[in-house]
Amino acid sequence: MLMKKIITPIILSTLLFSTFVLANSNKEIKPAEAAAPSNYYSSITSSMKGDTLKVALYNIIKGHTKRSYDSLENDMKVTDRDYTLSPLGTDDDNPYMNLLYANYNFNASTARYWGDSDGSFNTSGVKVWNKEHIWAKSNGFNTKGLPAYSDLHHLRASDWKCNNIRSNNPFANVASHTSSTAVQDYTQSRKTDNYSSGGVFEPRDKDKGDVARALFYMATRYYNGDGSGGTNLSLTTGTDSSGGKWGYLDTLLAWHEADPVDEFEAHRNDLIYEQFQHNRNPYIDHPEYARSVFKNEPFVEPDTLTKLTYTGSPTKTSYKEGESFNSSGLTVTATFQKEDTSTYTSNVTEFVSWAPSPLTKNTTSVTGSYSSGDVTKTITINGITVSALDSIRISGNPNKSIYEEGDTFVSTGLSVFATYGQAETDVTSSATWTSTALVKGQTSVTATYGGLNATCTGILVKEKALATKSIVFTDSSSDGSSTINVSAINNKMSSGSDIASVTSAANIFAGKTGLKFSSGSKSGSITITFKQATQVTKLVVNAKKYNTDSTTVTVSINVTSSVTFTPTSDLAEYEITVNNTVSTFTLSSPSGQRFYLKSIDVVSGSGGSTDSITEWGVSYLHIGDSAFDGPGTGLCKSNDLYKYAKVALFNLNAAESGTITKLQSDSKYSNEYARYLAWAKACEDDSPFINTFAFLSYKNINSLDASTNSTIIIISISTISVLAFATLLIFKKRKH
Repeated sequence: MLMKKIITPIILSTLLFSTFVLANSNKEIKPAEAAAPSNYYSSITSSMKGDTLKVALYNIIKGHTKRSYDSLENDMKVTDRDYTLSPLGTDDDNPYMNLLYANYNFNASTARYWGDSDGSFNTSGVKVWNKEHIWAKSNGFNTKGLPAYSDLHHLRASDWKCNNIRSNNPFANVASHTSSTAVQDYTQSRKTDNYSSGGVFEPRDKDKGDVARALFYMATRYYNGDGSGGTNLSLTTGTDSSGGKWGYLDTLLAWHEADPVDEFEAHRNDLIYEQFQHNRNPYIDHPEYARSVFKNEPFVEPDTLTKLTYTGSPTKTSYKEGESFNSSGLTVTATFQKEDTSTYTSNVTEFVSWAPSPLTKNTTSVTGSYSSGDVTKTITINGITVSALDSIRISGNPNKSIYEEGDTFVSTGLSVFATYGQAETDVTSSATWTSTALVKGQTSVTATYGGLNATCTGILVKEKALATKSIVFTDSSSDGSSTINVSAINNKMSSGSDIASVTSAANIFAGKTGLKFSSGSKSGSITITFKQATQVTKLVVNAKKYNTDSTTVTVSINVTSSVTFTPTSDLAEYEITVNNTVSTFTLSSPSGQRFYLKSIDVVSGSGGSTDSITEWGVSYLHIGDSAFDGPGTGLCKSNDLYKYAKVALFNLNAAESGTITKLQSDSKYSNEYARYLAWAKACEDDSPFINTFAFLSYKNINSLDASTNSTIIIISISTISVLAFATLLIFKKRKH
């Protein structure tokens, strides 16, 4: 789908407010800590069934916090993380993922990461994963702004190849499980446990219940279209999968019961509720609701937890402060009562939560808790001793020291040691690190263990110098029969004409989806030229194939290098990693291999290797940009500017994070230092230009010069107005 990019000038007050609002404050929760609130389903009674129960559930889960579709990659970094391979506190910037349709999860040698360090979601040109709409968006809500379009309860990170093969087909059992119906994974060679044939898609057994419960949720949450323009969604026992209907209900119910809720699915439900949408999937919390809603059968209340007991003794009774209780040696048993008052027991040892955790000094007992439904029972284990923690220290150096704002700190390379009296213990695996998103200018992070903190310095957090702009081509009512020239193509460019233009074209037609390339006998191509050479991180091409053509699209960068991609029958995004300065790029397809081009997203940034870049009329001024002489004293008499910019230091590289003295002595920077210092001194006077200056962000960097309270500032100068400075609030594009 087309992704709109917003680059908005704002005044200083709006900017400073947004700096705090946009900070990522999400805190991930452990699987064992997750649970539905005790009163969440309090309005549901055992007498409800069918539409009555469905409407009652809808009233509980409606009105959720709608997520931006473009933000979901970062959301899924939390919700779809593999918490077995990447426990909390490890791999936080690039964790392993638990991907839908993937039979290579849970193995570090084959599992896929969230993305490369540049966030491009591909490795060596192979896409890591993409977002799967389990309820195909084309069947009821094919508009990006609708709540269903970005609802995390049916959106999963998935193997991109299997996702593309599934397309928008309904889910059902494939009659023949053979090599010809088995689906290939992202390697395009390895067969998986997913099957596709006859217009239906059968996921692997481990995903069948997840898929069914996601569809149950959608048919409940949007049974009335949510009143926001979407189609009413419903499940049917037939095969009709159009107009908001989705077939094979009986198959979905069978999958739901054969593949019950596992820890990953339950934890994901909790994360979505706690951190993102603030609503839950009731069919994960209460699987018994499914048949009642969709088959009009009375649901049976879950058996009631009546007692929790234990046998045995803990193997370990002596602990150090900050450690967690080890239940080895204990067997915990839960007693349940059925509706007919008969009882039975179950071993629940691995599901018990122990407190306090971590253990605190003077602790002599721990409490184990186990919940079933709305009932929680506890047991107490006595005879525990805990040695007092005196101090903690950090050893080593972080392998990664340079970050961009919004990143999460990576503790690899560091060890944490705890001291108890004269003894010291390595507690690296139990210590926790600053989990909030790093902010520009930050130079230290904190490790916590046993209630004590230690600080690690030596990191530098830089400005995220990325911006995204879309080149979009308008749709026609139908495919044109005659080719259109360069001028006509540029007239169809509804967005992006301010940064680029089409400079040559061959065999291009007006298309019902943007532009149509090629014909049965001639190849098609266009060359797009930037108005000025631009540092491009990647291109994201939004395209789909024409009818049944088997199409290979070639994208050539600056004529010298090229990559290819193969569009599918659905409009989708194809990422082209560039990381280079680009003047022109060309898209082409051979004769007989037609495709539609809807848009091209240009993601641009400094790439961390240049001192300055200029893009789309906005200059990002870094140290070493000798072309900038400052605005002059006539325009720069603002006490506010002086207050935040006594010395303007621009986007220091890792090797350039020295002192003011170094800047004065280094020939690369000495002229700029003198110029900016003179500029700052000229700004000491008050001025009517109080709101002329807007700053992208600011943060004290003590390591530069504490005495002058130096500040890293990036000032953007808009060419729209000679007299006004504007800042850019850049919403980073999220991939499809």
